[in-house]
Amino acid sequence: MPVTLIYCLLFAAPLANPAVDYYDPRVGGGSLLDKSSGLGEPLNVIISGKSSPEVLTQKGFLQFAQAIGFQQECLGLHQGAAQTANLGDGRGDVPELAVIRQDFNLPGLGTCIESLVGGNHFRIFPQTGPNANSGALFLAVSREADLAHHHTIAKNGYNLGRDGLVASALHPHRIHGRTYSTTVTEIQGLLTAGANGINHGIAQDGVVKLLTVTVK
Repeated sequence: MPVTLIYCLLFAAPLANPAVDYYDPRVGGGSLLDKSSGLGEPLNVIISGKSSPEVLTQKGFLQFAQAIGFQQECLGLHQGAAQTANLGDGRGDVPELAVIRQDFNLPGLGTCIESLVGGNHFRIFPQTGPNANSGALFLAVSREADLAHHHTIAKNGYNLGRDGLVASALHPHRIHGRTYSTTVTEIQGLLTAGANGINHGIAQDGVVKLLTVTVK
């Protein structure tokens, strides 16, 4: 076969990029802290871009969240301004996609209880911009105090929130005819441990948990 024909066959169309877990936001000028009141909350859980494709859609991820004990906010209501994050994907600061709250195994009512008594919650930021389109979902997870304490983050709430979500996700869950299986990898070095730049001055340990979710 002539060399010129071989060249044309190889380069006539670009090869599809293989799936990646995520792109480091810092490479593209982003951060592992979102933006809130001049400070930030750690993006301490990442849903891998190697997860089943449906989990990386808004509808599919919300269904996974329901399976592990979380729902959208009480009556769809949200107080306070949306937080933003720059994931280094070429879009700059982008508002959170949603805030998801623990439902205490009471669908339709549990998130209202969480709003009153406190509990686990997280914000979702997808990495889907043109410069780093991994499809990964970056989550800012924390445990918050009750309404009487104005929903401030609980003591050690960033670590506790992250670990609580991961614990909920790790054993198989079934909902709406789908079974979700999750594996976890611990990542060091994306976040700096401590309270520097962290909202509410609450220290965190610098660990990010990477979750790969498979649907069957």
